[in-house]
Amino acid sequence: MTTPNMKNTTNLPLSAGTIYFLDKNLIHFTYKKGETTLEEVKELLSYLTDYVKKNGKIKLILEIPPFSELSNEAVEYIYRNKYKQKNILTLALVIESIAQRLNSKFYHSKIETNVKTEFFKDFNKALDWITQN
Repeated sequence: MTTPNMKNTTNLPLSAGTIYFLDKNLIHFTYKKGETTLEEVKELLSYLTDYVKKNGKIKLILEIPPFSELSNEAVEYIYRNKYKQKNILTLALVIESIAQRLNSKFYHSKIETNVKTEFFKDFNKALDWITQN
């Protein structure tokens, strides 16, 4: 896969953040700052699940900005739903905050382990990696 032309990117604002469609099966999602609730996560996962049903599994760049967090209910829902295993081929996490990165590394290396996942501080490095994998 070649690196997509970012000028042709379309986006979809949701209550949890924004989805950017970089290519048919390459999606970049950025969480909003502040707390993301269970209902907002349900909206996001419902949209992505429908998208995958129509277009096939995706490569996902998931960007978690500083001062953004998931409610406990949202985290439990994501864990029970197993969205990652069912719908994602490769996951690149873009996380600047050290605390958020440590928490995410634990979760993705100990709990949800069957999807190739890497961590980055920079979106462009994540994009380069995911287009090569």
